Amino acid sequence: MKLDQNALNDIGAIINQSRRPLIIPHRTPDGDTLGAALGLYQVLKNLGKAPEVICFDKPADIFEFLPNINRVKVGSPQLDYDAYFIPDAGATHLTGFHETHPQLFDKSLNVINIDHHPSNNYYGKANLVVTSAASATAIVTEMLEALSIPIDRNTATCLLTGIYTDTGSFQHANTSAETLRIAARLLARGADLRHISKSIFNTTKISTMHLWGRVLKSIYQTPEKVTMAVVTEQDFKDCGAVYDELNGAVDYVNSVPGSKYSVILTERAGKVKGSLRTLKDEVDVAQIAANYGGGGHTKAAGFTVTGKLEKEIKWKVVE
Repeated sequence: MKLDQNALNDIGAIINQSRRPLIIPHRTPDGDTLGAALGLYQVLKNLGKAPEVICFDKPADIFEFLPNINRVKVGSPQLDYDAYFIPDAGATHLTGFHETHPQLFDKSLNVINIDHHPSNNYYGKANLVVTSAASATAIVTEMLEALSIPIDRNTATCLLTGIYTDTGSFQHANTSAETLRIAARLLARGADLRHISKSIFNTTKISTMHLWGRVLKSIYQTPEKVTMAVVTEQDFKDCGAVYDELNGAVDYVNSVPGSKYSVILTERAGKVKGSLRTLKDEVDVAQIAANYGGGGHTKAAGFTVTGKLEKEIKWKVVE
């Protein structure tokens, strides 16, 4: 992985000068943003800093195994820190703080933007954006190694969690030889892959099973070979499930034979979110998501629009 040397120099200088850094995972945090955030928390703490982690949303219960997960505060940060790390946020609105804290994105603060999304607009004072990387945690791993910052067992477990989840347990197309080499180095440093695997993919609550049942019941395929499923806000309430319990469902829907790509539409607080996946080389779901103001990767993308889901013969988004 080729890292921008100027960005590395800037990040190294900011780390050396900081005493009280803040780490901001993106809202509705997944394994990659949390793994990167908590991995950074551990290494900064080991360097004698006093780091904090503040997220717009509470992490899902499946991430309770992560070292230092109890250090994640939910709320709105004061901007009195001397450095800010924002991992895995491909757009400013994904943090949840783009309207309340615009200073985070106007380059007036020591913001370090670490990301792998092509949609990233380089909002940090230092930007380490590698669109070929499998995950933000893979970039953090290479960054720490390039800066000669030691990676201990806890840090390795956090970073491997992000790689494991963003590659779909090493099954997605972004699982390259380089990705596996990075994962191997984290394993050599003590990352607990067995614990990660059990916690992420082999622990399922009854409410999650009920929610996925609603997903499976709603699946249909369009004449254009687009496989779709819908989950309404009422489905979440009926199942006693939270939004995070839908993680991974779109990949399951994408396994339908002959599917060009898959879409799951979900309702949440007056907005409709679309999650898209494809296994086809000729399909770029990021371009499809961009038509609705979203983005992401070639094979995994998403969008959010204001509106609700309303059923006619099939489901559609209405403003």
